[in-house]
Amino acid sequence: MEHTEIVSMEEWDKELQNGMINFMNYYLSRGPVEKVVEGAELAKVFADTHIPLEEAVRYRQELGGFFTSPEQLKELPGLTIELLEQLAYLVHKLDLGRLSALLPGTTENNQVDAYVNGPDCLQVLLEEINRAERYIHLSVMLFFNDNSGKKVVQALLDARARGVIVRVMVDYGITAVGYNSNLKFGDFGSLAEQLEAAGCQLINTFTTSYNNVDWKSKREELAAAGVPEHGLFLQDYVQEQITTGLNVINHRKFLVIDGVTSIVGSINVGDQYLFENPVTADGDQEIDGRKLGYPSKEDEWHDGCFRIRGAAAYSLNQIFVFQWTVLGGEVFDPDDDFYYPDMDRRFGEEQCTLFASFPGNPVNLIQQYYLDLLKYAGDETIIVNPYLIDNAFWEMLGSLGEEQARHISICNPLNVNDHPTNKAAVQSHMYGPFQKGVSYYDYSKTERFSHWKITYDARSDCVFHGSYNINERSACHDFELGILVKGKSFADKVRRMIGYDLSVSEQVMDNKVFFKHPALHPSTYFNKATEFFT
Repeated sequence: MEHTEIVSMEEWDKELQNGMINFMNYYLSRGPVEKVVEGAELAKVFADTHIPLEEAVRYRQELGGFFTSPEQLKELPGLTIELLEQLAYLVHKLDLGRLSALLPGTTENNQVDAYVNGPDCLQVLLEEINRAERYIHLSVMLFFNDNSGKKVVQALLDARARGVIVRVMVDYGITAVGYNSNLKFGDFGSLAEQLEAAGCQLINTFTTSYNNVDWKSKREELAAAGVPEHGLFLQDYVQEQITTGLNVINHRKFLVIDGVTSIVGSINVGDQYLFENPVTADGDQEIDGRKLGYPSKEDEWHDGCFRIRGAAAYSLNQIFVFQWTVLGGEVFDPDDDFYYPDMDRRFGEEQCTLFASFPGNPVNLIQQYYLDLLKYAGDETIIVNPYLIDNAFWEMLGSLGEEQARHISICNPLNVNDHPTNKAAVQSHMYGPFQKGVSYYDYSKTERFSHWKITYDARSDCVFHGSYNINERSACHDFELGILVKGKSFADKVRRMIGYDLSVSEQVMDNKVFFKHPALHPSTYFNKATEFFT
């Protein structure tokens, strides 16, 4: 198929630049662009005809895993500038609003700082809440009624007393289970009463969808209330996927303050994550004056977060407003000057790309990022994650040749883990990749559990961090969030933080730790039977 009509790159306005970036990113992520965008069939056929998919995905992964500027498209394998401009002619006629809603947003000139372990994470969380002047948007799965939970509540109450708008999303139902056999810790309801009495707005995300019989009328009601179409469109996918909301969790963990500052991570609110006891330090290593170490008490978890100053707050507010308004919260416009005030946001040098996934998404972009990261590994690649139970992940890791495998290191708490089948999943799948050269580090040597979810890609100076677990839940069932940060100085700092974790972990050197013949081990079958629910 040939098209002689073109839109010259010199004529691409901002809308078309973003449209071409979004089209190519979704296409290379194996997204069904022709189903999402009305009339996109010709553009899809043109891309299929001219772009060698594997080569193009490899090229994109060498840049960090996601296109963020139109200049990067000039070097796409299979496309001359003229062919790229012919594709732009087909794309410029399309309404790409839905594609924009599905795809990550990229912002420049952010300042990103990394925090690890309870004391530092709690301190930065409280500091930023105490600085809030306009609004606080907090989304978290668990919010426990313990020491750190009460401290965060008090900070939110103080902010409300200053006139700050406070909106909070929490899963009351999952929180109610508590931890350490203590149901009192799960009593978020009494904390919610305090917040609501002070004028804070709260939504219980235990239910993330509606009865499908009622969805049509509810959709009309939400639209009449001012919920934008792109939010309703995303919820359409959720509704199609969910037959019961009981196996779906809003697992995202993030905070937005005043349209300037954000905190993104894998931490929930509670003493397991935000403990105040000093960490145990093996040596005197520090990052930005913060000591590296691991929790000193058994019931404290190793975990972390990023603080971001800059335009990334806008992308995060877009994620927040989608769930907040669709679940019945007050409608607000994240473009309004109150939520995104006009100011100089050149805080730093980091580029941030925000990934969000949800039940029913046509392609899970976070999962696909991980799969491409493995498949095209060309330099040191380190994956730190508490749960390794996604079949697609293991199939990709098992398919790699030695050239890719030798670049990959995995850090995971094999023996100290709150998941009943993580050990079985690792032992059942790791033998082959280990033989090919994948390195495995068991964080359990510290006798602590690591809940940190972070990935380092040396080739592109990129770090990925967020709520996403490498399991079937995150891939298929839950609302997840992650941020890809690009910048050499920041990536080098995070590499040192991860390096500390590797140094206190046990590197597995004997293949007998893993199952050469998984079918002979009963735990393999338990893992298979529970992979979609645990």
